[in-house]
Amino acid sequence: MAKGGEDMNQEIKNSSSKADFMRLAGFGPELAEFVIEFVEKPEMLFSMSFERRYEIENQMDAILSSFEEG
Repeated sequence: MAKGGEDMNQEIKNSSSKADFMRLAGFGPELAEFVIEFVEKPEMLFSMSFERRYEIENQMDAILSSFEEG
């Protein structure tokens, strides 16, 4: 019997589009926009406020933790 995290991982692997992947992985539109911008310009991290970096970090931690659950 597959664990919850394994089921989610399989759904993500089978996602048909970038939007499906983002939704299944738990990325909201704001976080998705940040990730896309960050990949294109990683130096933007240095110009962000501490509060904004902390908020992004918490969102990413929550997403990564959801992959471990199950």
